[in-house]
Amino acid sequence: MKTDVRCPQCGCERIGKGKFKGYANLHPAGKIFSMGSEVVAYVCTNCGYIVQLEAARPDIFKKK
Repeated sequence: MKTDVRCPQCGCERIGKGKFKGYANLHPAGKIFSMGSEVVAYVCTNCGYIVQLEAARPDIFKKK
């Protein structure tokens, strides 16, 4: 994620990074045995708005 991002809700420039825990992995459609990828969230530290979500392992979503 770019470092010069502002929250679209409140304009804050302080964005934190977190990830979903437990079984909240993102799995590719049609790949039954995939372990999936963690989902990384970028969150406004002022209002809590989730600015962006991204897969930690985007390579598992490529089609063969």
